[in-house]
Amino acid sequence: MSGTMPALDDDAENKDEERTLKIVVCGDGSSGKTSLCQRFSKNGFDRAYHQTIGLDFYSRRLTLPGDIMVLLQVWDIGGQSIAGELIDKYIYGAHCALLVYDVTNTKSYDNIQDWISVIRRVTKQQEKPPEMILVGNKVDLEAKRAVTIDMHNQLVKKFDLDSAYTSAKTGDSVLLTFRQAAARVLKIVLSKSDQESDIVIVQGEVAAESGMPRKSRMTATQSSGICSVQ
Repeated sequence: MSGTMPALDDDAENKDEERTLKIVVCGDGSSGKTSLCQRFSKNGFDRAYHQTIGLDFYSRRLTLPGDIMVLLQVWDIGGQSIAGELIDKYIYGAHCALLVYDVTNTKSYDNIQDWISVIRRVTKQQEKPPEMILVGNKVDLEAKRAVTIDMHNQLVKKFDLDSAYTSAKTGDSVLLTFRQAAARVLKIVLSKSDQESDIVIVQGEVAAESGMPRKSRMTATQSSGICSVQ
C-alpha cells in the first residue's frame, strides 16, 4: 500500500533534525475542516463555504519544547471522500487524525464514528496506530450549540480519544490543537507556558445573537503552504 508511514526516531540526538508528521483532518463537509486548516497554515478565514473535492494539502513548521523542529503535512480530506476509492491512500501513514465536527450540527457529530471505523480499518497494519483527537469546531457559535459537552465527552471516553474545542473564525485554540497533535505523536508534554507562548489576541463574537465579543488566543504563524489534489 502506498503512503508509507514516515519513521520517527524517538531518541534522536540531533535536535536540529526536522521531523515530518502526517496529520489527516476528517469529518463532514460543513464541519469547518478547511477553515481550520487555513487558519492553522496561514492565519486566514474565508466566510464563504467552499467544499473540498478530494483532498487539499497544507503544511506548516512548528518548534516544540526542546527545540524540536516539526513539519506538519496536513491532509484536508473532503467529507464525501469517506466512501471514495482513494480514502485508504489519503489516510494510510497518518500519525494523527483530527476528527472534526460542528458543535451546532448533531449529524456531523454522529458521523464521526464512521470516520473512526474507516481510520482504524485503514491503519490497522501500521506499526503505530495514529493518535486521534475529537475536535468540536465553531465554538464561537456557543448560543447555537446542539452537541452538548456531555455528548462530546461520551465519544471521547468510548473511543479513548483526545479532546479539543476550536473556532476557525476567531482562531481560538486552532494552533494549540495542531501543536498538541504533534506533541502527542512525539510524546512531548506541553507545559502551560509552552501552550501560552507567542500568544496574540483575536477578537471574535460568541454568536450572532450575542453582542459580547470574547478574546481568543492563538500563536503567530511561522511557515506555511497549501496545495490541492482532486
